[in-house]
Amino acid sequence: MNEYLNKRQLEELFGLSTSTINRKLKDLPKIKIGNSRNSRVLFPRPEIDIYLRENFMNGSAKSSGGLS
Repeated sequence: MNEYLNKRQLEELFGLSTSTINRKLKDLPKIKIGNSRNSRVLFPRPEIDIYLRENFMNGSAKSSGGLS
């Protein structure tokens, strides 16, 4: 069974701000539940781990993949 994180959990686990998550939302692996603007968004933990590992290993973020 996959573990899913909401925005608050993503913030706490990885030390990210809400504005950083919102800014990178289109790039992050996610599942949107519903079609409205205020629909719930969940992030599959295994895919988030892979995304972060591929984009932020060795302290160097790719030019378009940085979370800053």
